[in-house]
Amino acid sequence: MKRAWLTMNSSDKWGALHGLVPLLFLCVVIPYWSHVENGWGNLGLRMQSLWERMLDTIGDDQFNLYVYGLNGWTFVLYWSIGLAFLLAETCARPKWLLRYKVQPKLITTVLFNQFFVMLPFSIVSHYILEYQGTLPPIRELPTFQRFLVVFFILISTQEVVGYYTHRLFHHRLIYKWTHKLHHQWTAPIALSAYYNRPLDHLIVNLMPATIGLPLTNAHFFTSWLWLTWATLRTLSDHSGYHVLSFPSPRRRDFHHLKFTECYGVWGPLDYLHGTETLFRASKSSSKTN
Repeated sequence: MKRAWLTMNSSDKWGALHGLVPLLFLCVVIPYWSHVENGWGNLGLRMQSLWERMLDTIGDDQFNLYVYGLNGWTFVLYWSIGLAFLLAETCARPKWLLRYKVQPKLITTVLFNQFFVMLPFSIVSHYILEYQGTLPPIRELPTFQRFLVVFFILISTQEVVGYYTHRLFHHRLIYKWTHKLHHQWTAPIALSAYYNRPLDHLIVNLMPATIGLPLTNAHFFTSWLWLTWATLRTLSDHSGYHVLSFPSPRRRDFHHLKFTECYGVWGPLDYLHGTETLFRASKSSSKTN
């Protein structure tokens, strides 16, 4: 056993340890669950106090928060992290101009999608929720249990909707007119995550990440954390760098290489439908966590 561990490379060791984290967490937490509950309750009171103070400062108008707040935050997050990845690439490879010769088109395409697809989508979605009268009170944070349940549902809906819409847009009858533009990047970078035609961006990128929010009647705070996580995840998936504790981007790299494999975000539906067989057989899969 010791010899096997010593012969593993660092990526494999991290993968093994990463898989043990939930088990170790349960072993530590379960015997002291009452203390955890009390501690979380106190933390929840402090978070509620900080949340109310923040809303007192920036205002609690739900339209401004949902439309301008969320879009502004994801905009800054997308470009700051994406440009950081790009800087890392350019510093490592001096001949970067050849690889990024379509960069001006990438910037204008992404900006168009953010301002003329995402922003109108947010406005329409907000008014629909407001008309239904289902928006939770903005000043009252959700309980920790509800937060976890909603987050689990959001991850599940993202995987299901993301897999089938992504695979649909790879169909030969519509691929050329929709998703082909995104696949001009056979070796994607973080900023190319939103390099899509408008309809493609709306259906393949936005719908999977957001459809679970109205279904779960998610609180603004939950929506904010979820969209932060989803934005960082898609940047990581397209960056080629295994950072931020996200799963390895090798699945996404393999998808851009082969086009017919690895449609899902997490992988269970790829396994179910047999659309990761080549990936699993490849040498790349042996380094994935």
